[in-house]
Amino acid sequence: MKKLNLLCLSLVLIGAQACNGDVKDDEQPGAAKDMTKIAVPMDRDDAQFAAEAANSEIAEVELGKLAVKNGRDKRVKNFGAMMIKDHAKATAKLEVIAKSKKIILPTAVDSANQKMMDILAKNSGAAFDRAYLDDMVKDHEANIKLFQSASKQLMDPDLRRYAARNLLTFKRHLDAIDGIKGSIR
Repeated sequence: MKKLNLLCLSLVLIGAQACNGDVKDDEQPGAAKDMTKIAVPMDRDDAQFAAEAANSEIAEVELGKLAVKNGRDKRVKNFGAMMIKDHAKATAKLEVIAKSKKIILPTAVDSANQKMMDILAKNSGAAFDRAYLDDMVKDHEANIKLFQSASKQLMDPDLRRYAARNLLTFKRHLDAIDGIKGSIR
């Protein structure tokens, strides 16, 4: 239904532009119009996914920094460093997409993730490692569900591709977390 509505909207916009007899200074009469310049409104669900994804990416980077700082086990610290690298890269890609779609993304950790960071920051050593890994399992399982759904249901092809690519990253991270948790005493 969304695709049909989007198609109808696109056709209306194309028809309206074609009926416009005004010739701009930089156009020549009879020249083909560049159809990529038509602004199609962003689907609300797509924009909401982008905002949720940005929240998640920002939180993963900040929690990774905390793991590097407060973790005791070298594998937890290394995992935190991987979170920083992978999710900063994903954030940069999402920002490019959002900018091209005129989506405004959050730029700071949301209150729920800040609360978790504050709780984790009070721990150190083995207690931190266990609490951090438990939180990472919960976060990554939730993100796998979110990104899996988005990779199939979003209207915007760029966001759908972003979701599919990052779904694989979340799955790879969850496998790494399971490996680390299994070896920590």
